Amino acid sequence: MKTEDAILEMAFAMFLEKGFSEVSTNELIRETGLTKGGFYYSFKSREDLDQRVVEKYIHPFFTRPVEKMQEVWERKRQDISTEELLWHGFFMPQRFINYQQEIGREIAFRNFYFLLYESMKKFPEVGGYFKEFNSQKGEILRRILERGQMRGEIGKTIDLENYVTMILAMQDGILALKVLDDGIDDEEKYKNIQKQMWRDISTESNEAYRDGGVTSAVS
Repeated sequence: MKTEDAILEMAFAMFLEKGFSEVSTNELIRETGLTKGGFYYSFKSREDLDQRVVEKYIHPFFTRPVEKMQEVWERKRQDISTEELLWHGFFMPQRFINYQQEIGREIAFRNFYFLLYESMKKFPEVGGYFKEFNSQKGEILRRILERGQMRGEIGKTIDLENYVTMILAMQDGILALKVLDDGIDDEEKYKNIQKQMWRDISTESNEAYRDGGVTSAVS
């Protein structure tokens, strides 16, 4: 008999292609090579299987980036600049390739996005994961920017709350673009966001602008 992990992996692959609602329990049983008895030996119900797929494959999409951000904050905040911390401790952990490495398989972002959207409607806890994820990453971004102000790397008059809101919205825009074109390199997009953001808020860029320099304004 296939292990439960193998069954969950096969079920996840089927859900990615067709969605939760379009895959029948009989189809799952047939494709996994189980008997009905074998299926219900491993899972209490179809709902039990769906919930376990969510926990194994959807939940990490929200939790692992935050865990990585916290890890970088604890290990590197004393050693690197705020500009570097923005990349390593905020933008980089959210790259979709990191999620794929976490679950051990390559998947199309569009398929995952639509499954994620369906799971938010089908499972109330997934909506909770999403809200908590946005709240946590907003807090981490705010903490990094406040650290930059304390170190004199970010202008004291910069409205950090506006930048937090703007960056989170721009990230949502990148995800929407990846739905349309999975070939979009989110690393490049995130780096461009960070570069533009740093031009706007860093004391070094602002000093160069006030002194008549043009590099920070147009490069």
